[in-house]
Amino acid sequence: MKVRDYGESLGSVLKDIAPAAPPGTALHEVAREAYEMADAYLMDGKTFLSSGDLMNGIAAFTYAAGWLDASATIGLFTTRTPLGIPVHSEEAGSFGGVRLREKRGRYRQMLSGALEALECSPDPGSPLYHAAASILERAEALLGEGDLHAGDGREGDALACYSHGHGWLDAGVRAGLFRVLHSRELFTVGPL
Repeated sequence: MKVRDYGESLGSVLKDIAPAAPPGTALHEVAREAYEMADAYLMDGKTFLSSGDLMNGIAAFTYAAGWLDASATIGLFTTRTPLGIPVHSEEAGSFGGVRLREKRGRYRQMLSGALEALECSPDPGSPLYHAAASILERAEALLGEGDLHAGDGREGDALACYSHGHGWLDAGVRAGLFRVLHSRELFTVGPL
């Protein structure tokens, strides 16, 4: 799938979702924040694409999709349309060699650091604990998938995996499913 098509799919999903919880509730607020983050990164991705920057476009789109996929998994939205990761290797050559490898390396380090900085915060017997564990599992899987792509020289696909995985974790942190043990700067949360 081309980067632009992936961004259009993301925009369509955003148009079709609504918070599952009633207004005035904490879960409605978390859903609103997740929607706003995804929408902001969708707009960023479009801005990058309009200037010909496919690399930052895919990073922004997959991060936004990570927010939506994790939030839908938690049940924050009325519909669940997982976006996953696009296959865009046909465009990877236009992402930019050394620059792409450097960005991919930074995103891998960020996702790896984010995984190490979190612990599940809900009680282990609660459904929310299982949701948090699911999000961690998905982010770890995306780290592994990204490493496989990087090993195969598919830098753009690796970047997409790392960015998507970080979106999953960030959404889980904002939903209150994780306690940030250190490196708070890796997440969209304020200082304590």
